[in-house]
Amino acid sequence: MSRSNVEIVRAAFDAFARGDLDGVLAMMDPDVLWAPALARVLGAGEVRGTEALRRFFTETLSADYADFEAKAAALEDHGDFVLVESHYSARGRASGVPVSLKTYSVILMRDEKCVSYRDYDTREEALAAIQP
Repeated sequence: MSRSNVEIVRAAFDAFARGDLDGVLAMMDPDVLWAPALARVLGAGEVRGTEALRRFFTETLSADYADFEAKAAALEDHGDFVLVESHYSARGRASGVPVSLKTYSVILMRDEKCVSYRDYDTREEALAAIQP
């Protein structure tokens, strides 16, 4: 019996919360396209592939932020897509200033793997990205 896309995405967020980066990456397609809102903030742009994603989390993100958390406040099934109300929080590594960001993540799933992850500023933008 296959797991639903929502279950897989929830498991990936749970693995990230436990600090299980290998567990998160195991749920990704090897050529995953990752475009979270924080990549724009960090000047990183889009990230492609699981090894680049590992470096993004362990090097790029951790260079500027401490105590980074990503929480799925709500998950919705849209067939091959999962819409997630994502809440990110961290503390600036140099300044110690807390930062938080709410986005709407559109995750495209194929064969029980995440093939793309893209953040949008509003729910309406995210829903428009899902529509054919």
